[in-house]
Amino acid sequence: MQFSPDLAWLGHGGILLLIAAVLAPRARQRSVLVVLAAMLGMAVNVIVLDRPSYALLFALLIVAVLVKTAVRAMGQANIQFSPEDRLLRDAHLGTMEPALARRLIDEGHWIDGRKGDVLVEEAQAAPCLFYLAAGTATVSREGFDVGRCGAGDLIGEATAVDGGAASGTVRLATAARMWFIPAERLRTFLDAHPAARATLTEGFARALRGKLANANARAALGETEVSAAP
Repeated sequence: MQFSPDLAWLGHGGILLLIAAVLAPRARQRSVLVVLAAMLGMAVNVIVLDRPSYALLFALLIVAVLVKTAVRAMGQANIQFSPEDRLLRDAHLGTMEPALARRLIDEGHWIDGRKGDVLVEEAQAAPCLFYLAAGTATVSREGFDVGRCGAGDLIGEATAVDGGAASGTVRLATAARMWFIPAERLRTFLDAHPAARATLTEGFARALRGKLANANARAALGETEVSAAP
């Protein structure tokens, strides 16, 4: 049976899908593309009986996809996270691929903070994004305490990415253990890794919802303090 021009899109489409699968950054995307390409490839091999070169090309591309997937999986398995890194990853980077999370964490630093250290100044852009692994911090506006942050919270997430002015001052109320990344370095990293930007945006929104939920709970209990961080 001759390969009809009307059926050419089957073979060409399958090849393009397999090439896209090789280049896809996410495992889920690769899987979907390979399945679609395999379906088109089977259709070509059923309909086009006199084009064995198509079958060979599909086989080679599928092998390339499988090899790439295996190599990436081996690399992911070798990625190590310290206990502190795992706390940060589990809290805010859980949906990010391990290799990308590892690179982002390595862009920042773990430090010990002292009681009284100011992390963010009111009406100024946050100099860094902070993750508070241990310790507490107070949030003040116009000199009045309006909230607090604790272990697991992000600090500066509302302004570190867009460079806007912080709505309050955040000061450590106790000694603390923190991870931080300078805001400019964070923005550069996110510009180079759109997938990381999507994950962090989702994480920032989740953190904000948590802070608002805490604020609502305190209001319901009749507390005057509002849990919110710039």
